[in-house]
Amino acid sequence: MTPQNLMLLPLSTPKLSIGCPILDDCLGGGIPCNSITELTGESDYGRTQLFSNLHLYHASYPNLIRLEPLEDIYVHGVHDAQQLIHVLGDIEAFIAIDHTRLPVKLIVIDSIAALFRSQYQTTLADLKRRSEMFFDISGTLKGFANKFGLVVAVTNQVVDFIGPHDGVNGVRLGNLESLDTSSRWVSPALGLAWAHCINSRVFLARHEPSIGVNIRNAASTTICS
Repeated sequence: MTPQNLMLLPLSTPKLSIGCPILDDCLGGGIPCNSITELTGESDYGRTQLFSNLHLYHASYPNLIRLEPLEDIYVHGVHDAQQLIHVLGDIEAFIAIDHTRLPVKLIVIDSIAALFRSQYQTTLADLKRRSEMFFDISGTLKGFANKFGLVVAVTNQVVDFIGPHDGVNGVRLGNLESLDTSSRWVSPALGLAWAHCINSRVFLARHEPSIGVNIRNAASTTICS
């Protein structure tokens, strides 16, 4: 990316509405296209449900009458990171070749952590291989997002965060002191290497008696309750 190329980029990024005005307002209009957005939080906090509703909302095309919206949602099961890389090649061919239907606008991976946490050990060699896989996958997904104007959304799990110097074999998880939920500190899974692979992170947290949303990116932090 050169300074000249940066000047050619649009000043505003298209957004994909979630279908809820309150959440859209928290996110500045919706989930941004041309990038990777991560939704992280504890189990049973609505990560999968939120993205499932997003699928259904846009498959129904609010301005059109659709009798079978599920016909425009495609699901592919994967069990490890290597299989995901193989499937991503099939997805690119599907998006590029299939011009008979309405264009694909959303790719969701639920969840990214599940593909890595059981496949790799905590040795430095495995952590290095895992990081390389992160960059391969995220690079491919960002390529899809930019080439086809897609929203790429992934869900992630959380791990307990005890202190700033804690981590697997001394590998830090990052400066995440403000991510607290259910009266405990947590950190998004997969560590700092994966954090560099995404563009935006939405953190779901429950603080009684309300549910809050913490949106983090390189520019700002927003909390919406």
